[in-house]
Amino acid sequence: MQAKKIILRITAVALLLTATLALAAPAGDKPVDTTVMSFNIRYAGANDGDISWDHRRYLVRRAIRDHKPAIFGVQECLWDQGVELNEAFYGYRITGVGRDDGVQAGEMCLIFTRHDRYHLLDQGFFWLSETPDVPGSKGWDAACPRIVTWVKLRDRWCNPDTIFVFNTHMDHVGEEARREGALLLQKRMAMLAGEYPVILMGDFNAPTTSDSPPYRILAEDGYLADMALRDSWFFASREQRMQGEGTFHGFTGKAGRGRIDWILTSAVFEGIDAGIERIQKDGRYPSDHFPVWATFRLKRHPPMPGDEIDSSTGATPKY
Repeated sequence: MQAKKIILRITAVALLLTATLALAAPAGDKPVDTTVMSFNIRYAGANDGDISWDHRRYLVRRAIRDHKPAIFGVQECLWDQGVELNEAFYGYRITGVGRDDGVQAGEMCLIFTRHDRYHLLDQGFFWLSETPDVPGSKGWDAACPRIVTWVKLRDRWCNPDTIFVFNTHMDHVGEEARREGALLLQKRMAMLAGEYPVILMGDFNAPTTSDSPPYRILAEDGYLADMALRDSWFFASREQRMQGEGTFHGFTGKAGRGRIDWILTSAVFEGIDAGIERIQKDGRYPSDHFPVWATFRLKRHPPMPGDEIDSSTGATPKY
């Protein structure tokens, strides 16, 4: 049953290429700068005319590649887009299912993790609803089913050596759904991750202010539920801040609604930089959202048994 849920698998050829092309682990005790990225890529089924997926797919790939993230998450990704990104980023493992049926149907919140860097220990999905384990369930006053994808990873290079990553997309209509969804997400993160550090990313459809319930619950009051997370934007440079914080721009390049796309982390992640990627070409943008990124400086740990990549496939045996 678990195998059925791993719906986007790396092909044998791609895995062989991964084994050949994967970057070697950095030598010595030098810290490793590690970038994480979150990107609402806009679903391909929209009738977007000259800003449809066919006209912007290369910009999505470029925006991600320019930052060389060790981990990245995408929202609003449909099955065919997932397959395309799977092929484009063959050096990564991909985890995710469709929100409508828990298999292929509907938008996905996918997580990509580098094969050479991370060993997949566990993974799962739940829905932001009163019945979170029921695929396709819609909660409270939400307009759509909303899903959370998570992975538990072993970092072969750095401390913390075991981490959890969560990726979600909260409802764009239901205020109650965003508030209750944030409380459910917080509870599930605490239950699943326990004492392990957490990275939470996504499109939260809510600004980063204290009067925004999702932000207050997840970024400010998390310590009350033993899930204290901090906003990676705190590490953004003055140059980044001067450009503004908005992330939704509706393909105009002029962002409003505040910063509704976030990356939150446990304090153990030492942030050194963060920002909003505003890439465009000839006035065309990769999505109606700007992607967000954060870079952390992590300490190396000595090699340990089980950190090796399976030389026959480039993947860990579990996958």
